[in-house]
Amino acid sequence: MFSRFTVLPAHDVRRMVRDLIVCAVVLASGSACTPGRDEGAVSSAQPSPLAGAADPEATGAIALDDFGAPMPSDAQYAERVVSLSPALTEIAFAIGRGARLVGRTSWDDRPAAVRAVADVGPGIRPNVEAVLATQPTLVLLYASPDNRAAAEALARVGVRVVALRTVTIADFRRSAQVLGRVLGSDREATVLVDSIDATLNAVRAAVRDVRRPRVVWPSWDAPVMVVGNGSYEAELLDIAGATNVFADRAEPVATVTLEEIAARDPDLLLAGPDRVKRLRESTPWQAVRAVRDQRLVVLDTAVIGRPGVAIGMSAVALARALHPDRASALP
Repeated sequence: MFSRFTVLPAHDVRRMVRDLIVCAVVLASGSACTPGRDEGAVSSAQPSPLAGAADPEATGAIALDDFGAPMPSDAQYAERVVSLSPALTEIAFAIGRGARLVGRTSWDDRPAAVRAVADVGPGIRPNVEAVLATQPTLVLLYASPDNRAAAEALARVGVRVVALRTVTIADFRRSAQVLGRVLGSDREATVLVDSIDATLNAVRAAVRDVRRPRVVWPSWDAPVMVVGNGSYEAELLDIAGATNVFADRAEPVATVTLEEIAARDPDLLLAGPDRVKRLRESTPWQAVRAVRDQRLVVLDTAVIGRPGVAIGMSAVALARALHPDRASALP
């Protein structure tokens, strides 16, 4: 039987600013992202002014980033790195290249050593002058449509840029492998990915035969938005032994109504502590039986705030909250 009120264990990290997840409304259009929603997906197949900025043969690039620009094939540009994506910053430290960073965003909060790196401002529509003031040889960007102009400006003055989309677990794996190559830590990147995959597989195995609660994961209040499909959050729900009642919505984050949520009648609602408090006190949300019955799972949003190096830990914590009887079988 599902508990009426479950709290995930606290960890020494906090959630990533929501601007670095995919905007549901702009996923297909590629228009600007509203803070708090998910950022638009960018395919590496999309044409980009950057794609012709350098000859892959001449530069040694062997692949294209998610803006369609050629990437370095080795670590020759990795002496002074600015990371404008917290997920990529985490990876850089995890593969032993944190000392190469000379700039990071105001949102970066982990590992603790990142605080010694110069803060150059936001990661979405970044301050290009502040970035250039650090004299970077390589800039890591989140592949949001809002960051194309910055990527082009940096490329024009000769700064190498690698723009990567980090929305799904597969995106994380690819990002780790790309950073391993361009920062000269291929082996460490492989170890990182393999370790996280092993944890995810262990969680899947531990909850393989459980009764899966039907859940809703609200991610925004006005309009009401919930986790749909196609994001690492949706993947975590499946790995941790839950059924997302909005998995039929293709968007990573779907705009819905309270009436729709009430009609789908989830067993549990998942949310961070602040949102849970608002849900409990909200009269309109009482239309949802799980809210009326206080069947709420309080998420430590620090753990699941980004598709980064904490993904394995996120799956473990979520599975423990949903299936406490399987705690001893979890890693």
